[in-house]
Amino acid sequence: MKFTFNISDILNQFGLEKREKDNLISLFEFTNYLYDSEENLTKTFNLKKEAKEKLIEKIEEMFEYELQDVDHSDDQENEEGEG
Repeated sequence: MKFTFNISDILNQFGLEKREKDNLISLFEFTNYLYDSEENLTKTFNLKKEAKEKLIEKIEEMFEYELQDVDHSDDQENEEGEG
């Protein structure tokens, strides 16, 4: 018996913004990709160090992008307030 679900349908229940939802879907798919390859797994089905590092890097990239956007929107608000 195979259990399948659509992560997008689940995330729709939480009222997330589109970008948040897209980021979570991307992270979910990347995690599935890592777990689908036996090369990335230990004998107890945990991620090996290299795979964990890839996952952490992906998460950091996502949050760094988010932080950069916040910084830029703050700059725009400051510029608008000065005029």
